[in-house]
Amino acid sequence: MVVRIKKNESRLNHATLVFLDETEFWSRPVLPEIPESTSDIKHTVQQGERIDTIAKNYFRNANLWWVIAHVNNLSLLPDGLSTGMILRIPDPRMIRKYLFV
Repeated sequence: MVVRIKKNESRLNHATLVFLDETEFWSRPVLPEIPESTSDIKHTVQQGERIDTIAKNYFRNANLWWVIAHVNNLSLLPDGLSTGMILRIPDPRMIRKYLFV
């Protein structure tokens, strides 16, 4: 199987392809911290919202949901957001600076 990693989208840019007993898998990504910025946005989760649609709204790319999960210390496979939860949405310039170098 071939895996293509989009340079400016994938958290796998921060992981390593590992082979163990003839099986390949990705190591858990070691993501750098993104410092808070005065240009970050605080988003209050509305009923029924999903993290990927929030990412699409702010970053114009639903595939960047994991960035929001990372900076808010959520699981990398979040099963749901709570209505009223406040999420930090990092400034896209900070994402480029710290995650896509």
